[in-house]
Amino acid sequence: MYLYKSRHCVYFVRVCTPKALVQQGYPFDFKFSLKTKSRPIAIRRSAPIISQILKSLDNVDISRDSPKETKQAILSSVDSLRNSFNDSGVDLHSFSSQADTKQQTVKSIKQNFAQGYRWQEEFIASKQKARITHLTVHQLNKRTLYFLDYFKNKKIGITQITASDLMEFGNNLQSWDKSAKTKKDFWGAAKQFLKWLTLKQHLPRNPFEGLTVTFKSEKFASEQREKWSSKQIKNLLSCSQFKQASPSMQWTVLLLIYMGLRPTEACQISVRDISIESGMFVLSITDEGQSQKLKNHHSLRKIPIHKTLLQNGFIDFVRQQKKAAKSQLFDWTPTGKDKDWTKLFRIQFGKIQSSIEMKPKQRPTAYGFRHTFIDCLKQQGIEEYQVAEVVGHANQNMTFGRYGKKLSMSKLKAVIDVFSIGD
Repeated sequence: MYLYKSRHCVYFVRVCTPKALVQQGYPFDFKFSLKTKSRPIAIRRSAPIISQILKSLDNVDISRDSPKETKQAILSSVDSLRNSFNDSGVDLHSFSSQADTKQQTVKSIKQNFAQGYRWQEEFIASKQKARITHLTVHQLNKRTLYFLDYFKNKKIGITQITASDLMEFGNNLQSWDKSAKTKKDFWGAAKQFLKWLTLKQHLPRNPFEGLTVTFKSEKFASEQREKWSSKQIKNLLSCSQFKQASPSMQWTVLLLIYMGLRPTEACQISVRDISIESGMFVLSITDEGQSQKLKNHHSLRKIPIHKTLLQNGFIDFVRQQKKAAKSQLFDWTPTGKDKDWTKLFRIQFGKIQSSIEMKPKQRPTAYGFRHTFIDCLKQQGIEEYQVAEVVGHANQNMTFGRYGKKLSMSKLKAVIDVFSIGD
């Protein structure tokens, strides 16, 4: 701490920041003009400034306070002192009333921020108790923390957020160089969080009410997810790496291609999920087996086996697994906290793709087979409600969804057999 003169003979005060704080990213020192060329006045003016800076630095909690916020608080308090300068030093009475008001405002805002983060922890804890995956909880935590951090940087507490503020938040998301789905997911997480706060009566009113933001993609809906072309599928099936792969890999891929299954649905199939119904071989997509799961209730379904799979010996493979007393049809096992059936499959499948020069981040995923299957049925003129029943989608046509009967197995078989990868 010392006084020094600038080249214009104006006195400045300098206070060095403790080394421990400097190592955490805090400024090396703080320098302020005392607005005088008189040393006696400079001494009197410097005393309360030095005291205020040291007090602020002593109260820093590294786990709670950021360097940026602390610096801003110090600048604000010192500006109040400098505005109270007089010929005798500082008008402390004037400063005291200003400082008290500002401290109360800052304290209130900090408490609001802290409350928001505590509520966020409660929100995430409530989701962890629900039957949702660890991945979903992780994503929800990340997105709601971003929401709180955004408004903290704007100095807007959780209880002060208005519809206008949310519109600005939406504009911020719109500016991202990310997909429309990613933006929508962040918006949806914030909306879900504030709805929970309102239901818990932490907020008197949900500022999201009546507010709609549309995140438009530059691509058409049919192009938003990469699908496989017939040429790509043929190259995959004819490559030596695929032909040398395990039966589990080969049949899983063929089921994805010819049945439009989700990867998890294919990887978790048990031997007993293959049965005969109405004189034809049928696959049950269910969550009745150990660790089996469904995306939603629409996913629960029975669908006939595609004719190409039958011709290629799929039922013979099922019988072999049954004879070997296997409970699971394939060798895939659920891994991790979320019991992910697809992890090992995705790793091995990715290696096959790389071997035929399909580059990561530029190639369609295993899920893309599903989009190819759906697109093929669409191009062949199959009705949307029929496609929805085959692939386990929510039926977008409410008339069929509410009042229509399920398709017969023979009709489902006719729909599935329409799919072809071409000549």
